[in-house]
Amino acid sequence: MSKLQPNDRVIYYKGYCERLGLDPFTKPFDILRLQGRETLYLTRSGAQQLNKLHGVSHSITSRQLIESAGIYEVTARATLADGRYTESIAAVSVAGQKGEQYCNSIMKAETKAKRRSTLDLLGLGVLDETEVQSIVTTNQDAVIVQTEIKRDLFVCDNVEQLKVALASVTNLNDLNKLYHTNKELVHGNGYLKEFSRRKSEIGS
Repeated sequence: MSKLQPNDRVIYYKGYCERLGLDPFTKPFDILRLQGRETLYLTRSGAQQLNKLHGVSHSITSRQLIESAGIYEVTARATLADGRYTESIAAVSVAGQKGEQYCNSIMKAETKAKRRSTLDLLGLGVLDETEVQSIVTTNQDAVIVQTEIKRDLFVCDNVEQLKVALASVTNLNDLNKLYHTNKELVHGNGYLKEFSRRKSEIGS
């Protein structure tokens, strides 16, 4: 992607998202620049959309603390409705960690394992956001490049866009804005219960 002009980069990005059935305006991917090369990586929004689109379910098959190495390891299984599945391993460093920091590392390991298993199951050879965070932290030359696709993400033209936007919001302020911006669409399609459910998820 580093060889593409800005407009061509946007066209490539949108085409790649649409080929996978993802809404490019919710930024399912961002771009990582490392050593002069640019590559797409999957964001939290993209992972949620892929799981929902393909009906992927997850289960944790093993958890292991390797104290001698200071590593916490998790194996996750991603399964499709037809029974096909794959397992992926994720490991994070927990050396010297305690309390909240240790808890966050454990949760990150599980999230990372689930997303990697989804990508493996669907045959997508891209990085996950949790992996990119580690790359950026350890490589001074690594830069996250913001995609140049712009739209008011709170304005939805149909229920499908509303579903994606609802899954993408992460705080109550954005949830309220999404509701008031699309009030007619919400009530006209009986979608108020989904907003209440999402409000409970964010609040917890």
